[in-house]
Amino acid sequence: MSVEYLENYESWQLDIPELPKRSFLFSLKPIGLGTPAVESFTSYLNRLADIHGLSVTSLIRYQITSLFKISDQPFFLSLSDEMIRLAMRGLYSKSPLLDKQAFESWLGKTQHVDTVVQVLKKLTDCPDIPYLTLLPMREWYLNLSHIFCSEQRWCAGCYQDSKEAGLPIYNPLLWALKPVTVCPYHQRYLQLNCLCCGGSQTFFNTKDKKTGYCRICGAWLGRFVDPPVEPKGNQFDWDLWLAQAIGKILAAMPQKTKLTANNHKPIAVYKYKPSLTAFLRKCYKLKINPVDGLEFLGIIRSTTS
Repeated sequence: MSVEYLENYESWQLDIPELPKRSFLFSLKPIGLGTPAVESFTSYLNRLADIHGLSVTSLIRYQITSLFKISDQPFFLSLSDEMIRLAMRGLYSKSPLLDKQAFESWLGKTQHVDTVVQVLKKLTDCPDIPYLTLLPMREWYLNLSHIFCSEQRWCAGCYQDSKEAGLPIYNPLLWALKPVTVCPYHQRYLQLNCLCCGGSQTFFNTKDKKTGYCRICGAWLGRFVDPPVEPKGNQFDWDLWLAQAIGKILAAMPQKTKLTANNHKPIAVYKYKPSLTAFLRKCYKLKINPVDGLEFLGIIRSTTS
């Protein structure tokens, strides 16, 4: 048989392909990074549990903390992670933390929050998780104590918009902060209680209820009966501006430095660390952008100094 009549077959690549890096838990991407509506860490944990078909209680107690017992360490942990293992072992033995009605335990700038965030970064291979908390602000010249609400608040309009658009329903970090009482998008006050049963909502879905549904009666929380709030003088104008200003700061958090302003002379000299609200009142009076005010008023080190 002549060569021109031989049939050609495709060649096979027999080399074993290099597999991409795998994470222990699903590498769930946070919602709203770099925007005022960035997701809160507790909301992220709720969605992470849901995508694994678990309650958030089971996810934290058994799928996360149990991996960090000294006798059963994941292969990707090095000896330098000893403190993380010890801290998670302590968290495993203190499960009532899951029921504590304080965002501070999960969203603040404490060592406990930092430990849990570092663990989740390893398990999900998602480096942006710290921006779902106030951890990046720990070196800022601000007093952020007692800044969190004890119960979940929400905007019914945001829930309903997400549901109608087929988008994930989640809770922004903005809603967890006490100074924020108004939704900057729908310009209406945040809700505190279910319209059906009057029940308040916790930040963790410990009773296997989906985000956006009442933990007590299961009613959809994206309903409202009152008309949209219209501006009602100086108080509403301030509440709305405050929510918008804090949203801008949360959006800028990934780009801002995490160093204090101690090494340069700020425009404003503080005897004590100002609260977030006090700092924003000064920005409001001076009519400056709150993000620019972080450097202008010496809250963080100037990037040009």
